Amino acid sequence: MANPMERNPFIDQGGGGNNPLLGELPINEEEIEIELPVGEDELLEYIMGTEEQPYNHWDNLALSLDEDELLEIANNVIEEFDADKESRSEWESTFERGFDLLGLKLQETSEPFEGACTAVHPLIIESAVKFQAKASQELFPAKGPVRTQILGASTPEKEKQANRVMNFMNYQLTQQMPEYFDETERMLFNLPVFGSAFKKTYYDLTLERPVVEFVPIDNFYVSYNASDLKNADHYTQVIYRTPNDLKKDIMAGMYALPEDDNLMEPSEVTPSTLRQKMDSILGIQPDYSQNPQHTLLEHHCYLKIEHRGEEGCPCPMCGEKEIDNCLCVGLPYVITVDQDSKSVLSIRRNWNENDPLKEKLLWFTHYRFVPGFGFYGLGYIHFLGNLTATSTAAMRNLIDAGQFATLPGGFKARGVRVTGGDEPIAPGEFREVEATGVDLNKAIINLPYKEPSATLMQMLQFVTTAGQKFADETDQVVSDASNYGPVGTTIALIEQSMKFFSGIHKRLHYSQRQELQILSRINYDFLPDEYPYDIPLVDGNIFKQDFDGRIDIIPVSDPNIPSQSHRLAKAQMILQLSSQAPPGIYNFKAVNAAILDSLNIDHPERFIVPEQEPKPLDPVSDIMQATKGMPIKAFPGQDHKAHIVVKQSFIQDPTLGQTPIMAKVVPILEANIREHTIMMYQEQM
Repeated sequence: MANPMERNPFIDQGGGGNNPLLGELPINEEEIEIELPVGEDELLEYIMGTEEQPYNHWDNLALSLDEDELLEIANNVIEEFDADKESRSEWESTFERGFDLLGLKLQETSEPFEGACTAVHPLIIESAVKFQAKASQELFPAKGPVRTQILGASTPEKEKQANRVMNFMNYQLTQQMPEYFDETERMLFNLPVFGSAFKKTYYDLTLERPVVEFVPIDNFYVSYNASDLKNADHYTQVIYRTPNDLKKDIMAGMYALPEDDNLMEPSEVTPSTLRQKMDSILGIQPDYSQNPQHTLLEHHCYLKIEHRGEEGCPCPMCGEKEIDNCLCVGLPYVITVDQDSKSVLSIRRNWNENDPLKEKLLWFTHYRFVPGFGFYGLGYIHFLGNLTATSTAAMRNLIDAGQFATLPGGFKARGVRVTGGDEPIAPGEFREVEATGVDLNKAIINLPYKEPSATLMQMLQFVTTAGQKFADETDQVVSDASNYGPVGTTIALIEQSMKFFSGIHKRLHYSQRQELQILSRINYDFLPDEYPYDIPLVDGNIFKQDFDGRIDIIPVSDPNIPSQSHRLAKAQMILQLSSQAPPGIYNFKAVNAAILDSLNIDHPERFIVPEQEPKPLDPVSDIMQATKGMPIKAFPGQDHKAHIVVKQSFIQDPTLGQTPIMAKVVPILEANIREHTIMMYQEQM
């Protein structure tokens, strides 16, 4: 539950709080004169406090504010957090009811009778798992999720820079940041269920590398009126920290202690109702009293704390003495507050130091399944919840009806006693009945239980098919498609069936692009000027200036091709068109390379013969080269007439060019004859 942002790029980015002139100051004045290369007057001014501390843009401003200001800020943070939490209470209750439709919990019931069916139709969970598998394959291929494109005119220097950036970021996300794949998988499972999922990218000073983590939706709160995170007035991440971890963070300078140098004791965590429901579904019963933690609120918002001057002095920006009447806009900050003690642990600026517009920096990425009517997206619980409830009720009725039809019950006359009790009779078993002189047909009556209804079965199939068709129709289209159908028809069917997922895939592509750009910004801020790294088949360095903005970082996934089958079908169409087109129009090597690439084959170039420059040869040697698949070409100064005559005779010979085995060589020779004809005409003219 602990996913702190305190390990973030707001700390010590190019300087700490100590003056580099001093280091550890000796006490004796004579030692000062001898050891330090500064003037005595300058040093004494600094010791007396007359010289200002060096400015650090990422300093913790909580250290410079008085207790009343900090308390006011803490109260505002908690009030805004509580308001955002309350505004989505009804939204959370929808998921609390919808979790029961996932069928993740095994349970027994005595209602309406002992042993009644409790199975849940797997429509939602099946659709979510399929989506996760499909999206994971597209967003995180084996080679890595990053590709690059050059902004502006392409130059050899930019091309090398683009290759370095692409190789290094793929190395980062596949090897240096092993959590990226796992956190992406968690996000892709939560996304179709909830409709919204969040990931956080920041620099971890402890690990000395960037970190990406999935933020559970019950730990992230934003105003419902916000259109997106960029335009949101504020949003909050709930962070749980053990006392030991919090002390480490304070000692590392991530947080500041309150005025009394003492935090309240950690308290028992009170999970949200959404978390309690999830724990209940999974059969988890955590004892929060045995693991007390500090509840921190990391609040991203706008403040005016730096607009005011000294006491009684006007705002240095607009001249207003009262901060409430200040006409200046608030600036973006990140505030971390301990919820229980209302202690402000840190306040840090959230804009780049060299940005004249002071735009807010984003550290979170919002993934939407389907945009809804507000900030949060819509998921399968919204779309398939009612269909799943209907199909679950129909399935339970059918199973219960089959159970009653197989083991029927009924009434028996008083005085009739079956030896062995009333346990169900096993197949092939006969029991004695004590009913002397009583007609058993009249003494024992079976209730008229019916076999499972065929109409109910058809309704179940209809509801299930409707839900599956909405979620994913591609499998049905591919299974029904003929292997001998035209490629264009197959592509059209796949595109029609993939419209729902295609739209989601484009949104995933857009969000992942934002996430990769955050990582690129962190690389620019924290990478050294030169960073050596080794990956398979590549030995080189990455440079800090490679992330200067001249190269656009984009996901390797194609938003217009949302599936592997779609990609392969398009490659097959190109192959079909190239085989029917006149020779010389298509580059067959490029066509075959595209097919191998669509199959996700590593290093497909190893299967294709490297390009070789043709050489001027005699006509017979040209024919020999063509039969080996080597390129041939007409050159100036050759005997063009001899080439034309010899190659035409080869093509027309029934034992050579007219045989099926030479069918692929003939178009190459014909193209070469055309070259010689044109070149001979050119030389004659």
